[in-house]
Amino acid sequence: MDTVNKIIKLVSQEPDLTNAEIAKRLNVNTSLVRDTRAAHNVETNSENPCPSDTSQSQSLNTSSPAMRYAKAEADQKSIAEDEFNTEPDMKGRFAYLYQSIPDAVVETEATQSGVIIRRVNSGFEDIFGYNDNQVVGCPINECIIPDGTNNEPPELQQDDSQGACQETVCRKTKTGVRCFLHRHIPYEHDGNRYAFEVYSDIEDQKRRQAELEYRAQQLDEEREQAEEFVSILSHDLRNPINIAEGYLHQLQTEANQETVEVIERALNRTKQLIDDTLELKESSDPNLEKSIASIDTVAQSAWELVDTGNSELRITDQFNIECDTERTSRLLENLFRNAVEHNDGPVVIRIGIHHTMTQATRGKTETAFFVSDDGCGIPEEKRDTVFELGETESRTGTGLGLAIVNRVADAHGWNLRIIESPDGGAKFIFNHVDIQ
Repeated sequence: MDTVNKIIKLVSQEPDLTNAEIAKRLNVNTSLVRDTRAAHNVETNSENPCPSDTSQSQSLNTSSPAMRYAKAEADQKSIAEDEFNTEPDMKGRFAYLYQSIPDAVVETEATQSGVIIRRVNSGFEDIFGYNDNQVVGCPINECIIPDGTNNEPPELQQDDSQGACQETVCRKTKTGVRCFLHRHIPYEHDGNRYAFEVYSDIEDQKRRQAELEYRAQQLDEEREQAEEFVSILSHDLRNPINIAEGYLHQLQTEANQETVEVIERALNRTKQLIDDTLELKESSDPNLEKSIASIDTVAQSAWELVDTGNSELRITDQFNIECDTERTSRLLENLFRNAVEHNDGPVVIRIGIHHTMTQATRGKTETAFFVSDDGCGIPEEKRDTVFELGETESRTGTGLGLAIVNRVADAHGWNLRIIESPDGGAKFIFNHVDIQ
């Protein structure tokens, strides 16, 4: 607004100055001077008075009604060129927006010789390096279309039935060729066809997108290589383990029984590591085969695969969930095994719906279930690290069980957190679950 005030002040002090002279003196665009005068009803002489008519211009600066009428007629051509809303306040607001928007904006007119520039905003000058005085009346193609390209801007047609449109284009700027999102907004006035051409720079956005796509491709390749390595490693390890187990039984005697048992435990742990590693790889696959399953059925099938001893499973709520049943069974299997192996005595494991306090009074609120136990629990300071690979305090565990649980939950889009259960043990809560 300080610039607008300067324009008004300068016009009142030197009314004979043209818009171009004022623009040059204040280092602003000519269109801003023209719009400010129109918006604030500032009296002005003809836009381009003849130098020989200085005396006439001075006589027009009188306050008589006749001279004011004559002056208004002289300015009619300049005022008619303003295609904005005729309401003064609206014109002022629109002019301010036109000049303040950081995107490059060009107002064009369709003539018999082609599409020419009527005015440009300061954003256009900053990006393309041209101001009003340099490009008004020039064909738009000559200013910003890169050399040797047929990527023409949409021209105004006789039947412009498509209306506004947009496309990604390359344009010649003062710093080189850059990519823009080009919006073409046509309009008509007094039977003539005009348009606003808005150019939003997306060069940085395209570069970031290309970097993200390249990084995603790299991650896919790294994941494929890791999966191939795991498959080969597990296959190559099983053969020597099977051979070692076969010879171990042949060598077993009463005298070396304890030694043989130690070797057997080591081989069993190695096989468990192989199985868990393969399971960890499969758990990360985002491609799920979902179906509606009873939590009771899934939990019971997982319970049968774990050496639970005297521990007990209790389903406190009967409900269905939409899930990949095979992977969900694997998730529960690892939770059951984790609870049994990390407690000296038998534990009671419970599964049910987790009810969250909510301000909602309508709609579905059951979107979480829990798996809890009454064991020794997980210290609060370790709850953020137990899902890391190899994290375990068990002598027999591989440290991959809870990492598998976390990856299965991630593949389903479930949010997993740990709190203390009412019995003092660990309570695993799965949020954002589709509970039927």
